[in-house]
Amino acid sequence: MRLACEKTTALGAVIGIGALSLPFLLMKENRVALGVPYLYHALPSGPHVLLPLTLLVLSLAAAFLPERPAVRAAKIVLGQLYLAVMLLALSLSGAVLVAPEAFGRVSPSAGFWLAVLAAYILIQGSLKNAPVVYPVRVFIGAAPLILAVGLFLGGSLDSWAVVMEFANRRDRFMSELSTHLSISLTAVGLATLIGVPLGVLAWKQRYLEKPVFGGVNGLQTIPSLALFGLMIAPLAYLSRQFPLLRELGLRGIGNAPALIAITFYALLPITRNAYAGLAAIETGVIDSGRGMGMTRVELMRYVEVPIALPIMLSGVRVSTVQAIGNTAVAALIGAGGLGAFVFQGLGQGAPDLIVMGVLPIIALSICVDRGLAVIIAVLTPPGQKDVLDD
Repeated sequence: MRLACEKTTALGAVIGIGALSLPFLLMKENRVALGVPYLYHALPSGPHVLLPLTLLVLSLAAAFLPERPAVRAAKIVLGQLYLAVMLLALSLSGAVLVAPEAFGRVSPSAGFWLAVLAAYILIQGSLKNAPVVYPVRVFIGAAPLILAVGLFLGGSLDSWAVVMEFANRRDRFMSELSTHLSISLTAVGLATLIGVPLGVLAWKQRYLEKPVFGGVNGLQTIPSLALFGLMIAPLAYLSRQFPLLRELGLRGIGNAPALIAITFYALLPITRNAYAGLAAIETGVIDSGRGMGMTRVELMRYVEVPIALPIMLSGVRVSTVQAIGNTAVAALIGAGGLGAFVFQGLGQGAPDLIVMGVLPIIALSICVDRGLAVIIAVLTPPGQKDVLDD
């Protein structure tokens, strides 16, 4: 009899086993030191190596069992326990290693990050097709994050280098986070005000379709750093010629060129989805509205926009995630944001400062993406759900 193997779970288990053979953490004497690597089995504190190894072997064995609700739940629990063990080992060992050093700190190394990837595969691979309601799915997926936040608030992660960097720059971090969100969301708002009418115009007047999409596609092909640079000269000229614009904040460097460039980048998904949402409406639906005596404005308000809205919002969702990432590059032209920590860390050779900038950007992108996905799901009529590619 041939055994069937659930490949996703098997892959996660194999990656997790491999993670135990790689450096798990780095002990550093200061923020720029290279650090001394420690394998998991050489850690001075934390669960014995047999515990995570046992969890992974059980996960690998579960991959060969028939897919049943109990088996799927067991694989999810094993993945979460494995990640919890990794977090606990890193926090406990960090506290022991850092205690004798005045400026000592620990940083997660390749083994830890690979273990996080393995846990993600184990959890999400089993959760993806599980017949559970959305709130339960969200809670299960967020459980490791809740654990990490709990350890952080409880002070168990104080030995981590990235936490030390955050503690030293807490006020500036909150300021840059606010700037990052302000630039990103303002750019998406402006792109929505411009892109939706452009999409509607391209749909209503088909001869404008090629010029509209040629323009927004062309903007998307320009590298982000080049587009930021192209904004500097004309905006600097305008600020010199018109003092009022300079007083309003329009300068060659800073928020203005960043906001304009990110708005340009956000146009394509919004314009394209506005057009696609309207184009997906069946002709018979519009004819029915006309047969009921609706005017053009009433058709747009009561028929076309409600049907096209979920697809339009999907474009806003893509643009928002894209804008959060692009705003990181805007720090190079003095706009601020979380990217400032990334480039400062690169300049100083401080990888933990880079991580302090990168992790919030990733977290923001995921949270915004999932949040907008929930809003789109709520606003989508049941008969339309198969149209959206979530």
